[in-house]
Amino acid sequence: MKHLQNNGLELKFDRLANFRDVGGRSGYDGERMGLGLVFRSEELSKLSKEDINKIKRLGIKTICDFRTDAERKSKVSRLNEKHGINVITLSMNDKSREFTRKEFFRFLVMGTKEINFEDIMHDMYKYMAFQCNQELKQMIELLAHRENYPILIHCTGGKDRTGFMSAMLQLAIGINYEEVMADYLHSNNLIGPKMKKLENVLRWISLFRVSSARLRPVLEVRREYLQPVYEAIIQEYGTIENYLQTACGISTQTLKSMRALLLVSDDKIIKEEPYARIVLR
Repeated sequence: MKHLQNNGLELKFDRLANFRDVGGRSGYDGERMGLGLVFRSEELSKLSKEDINKIKRLGIKTICDFRTDAERKSKVSRLNEKHGINVITLSMNDKSREFTRKEFFRFLVMGTKEINFEDIMHDMYKYMAFQCNQELKQMIELLAHRENYPILIHCTGGKDRTGFMSAMLQLAIGINYEEVMADYLHSNNLIGPKMKKLENVLRWISLFRVSSARLRPVLEVRREYLQPVYEAIIQEYGTIENYLQTACGISTQTLKSMRALLLVSDDKIIKEEPYARIVLR
């Protein structure tokens, strides 16, 4: 089953949530970000055989995994080099705010008030915007070369690290900020039922000492997570392009090459069954 959501291709899987095409929206000079080029999702450890076959039919050549080493070891991806895919690990995590399982379990059992997940999420986005410049540079450099396409980017839930990187990519090719924000917030629609179940499990483990309100900040994406770092970037660098060039060290030619591959005119968009495709120029 498939359908278009917010101009991008969204596919349904047996055991994979928050998977969708990053493309389909208008960028510079009235051109659109092509479909079938960049996808985003949650982690890939629970894929069914049919899920794997669906992703294979998309022709994915490169996967960018933003998880930590510990995350990758605990939830091993079912898609890897054996499937003819180049897997690039670009860990994005502030170790100073990283919880061990023991610490999180203590939080659930004791219901301590020392942990504020909303503050943690704000700090996480600041860290990604101003401490993960090299990871952002590496991703964009991958996107500047035709042989790496199609590309799938993902983290654990596919909402924060993946959401931030997807937003920076879309902004880099001129997609309107409010469209980028709408796509970022769309994760809540795709993971909402799954996160609600997780919330209920965590509250049960805590014997209901921990309220839904305290857990929710880490189980969803919010405008107030992405917008402050976007505004901070614009305030300091003036434009996203200047941020990418100055803070991340990305060359003008790399950005130009990436845009040439990602942006296409409407008459170049070809819809094929079972998936939308694009002809690279």
